[in-house]
Amino acid sequence: MPAVDVVLSSPYPRAWRTAEILAEEAGWPAPEACRALEADRASSDAVRELPSHGRRSSLALVGHEPNLSELASLLLTGNESGATIEMKKGGVACLGLAEGQPVGRCVLRWVATPKMLRAMAEGIGAA
Repeated sequence: MPAVDVVLSSPYPRAWRTAEILAEEAGWPAPEACRALEADRASSDAVRELPSHGRRSSLALVGHEPNLSELASLLLTGNESGATIEMKKGGVACLGLAEGQPVGRCVLRWVATPKMLRAMAEGIGAA
């Protein structure tokens, strides 16, 4: 897993527990509550939250579907429905964005399904 400077999470229990597991298992920082990632919020709310963490080189966002897919699409294309990204529960996507770059100019680096992540964890445990 890549290093992460900040973990922002919806405070809803399922997302929060996922963020805690990432801290425990991947050594990521303890989660910080981010109401903009709650299930009933618009992806544009999360986009407005990101600049307050702009000096961090890596942010992890833990939230809900379809919000996270819409947020990824918005960051990649400038439109919530501009790209179709199927995120499974427990899946991960890595997007790259240079500081000061506008929304819609992100780069999709990778997507991992829960099955892929389990296989990676089993491979690490076997090494």
